[in-house]
Amino acid sequence: MADRESKDSGGFFSGMVIGGIVGFVAGMVFAPKSGDETRTLFSERGQEFRDKADDFIAAAKERMFAASDRGGGRPRRNNSPFDDLDLDDEDL
Repeated sequence: MADRESKDSGGFFSGMVIGGIVGFVAGMVFAPKSGDETRTLFSERGQEFRDKADDFIAAAKERMFAASDRGGGRPRRNNSPFDDLDLDDEDL
């Protein structure tokens, strides 16, 4: 059983390596721009992504703080079945 698992994992990893190499070669052959242009493009797109992520996080924080100021938006129950419990009792 262990022998079969090692063969399966070996085939999987060799397939990943071969697929990575084929993908890299295809990317280099079909790349429409030079390496410098591609790196600049990735850098600019990465900065745009970071800016959008920062805006999203700031908006989420604002909504979270607004919800906490309103009390979470959920009404509190006044008649809890545990209201009559004395949890400060020394005998617990």
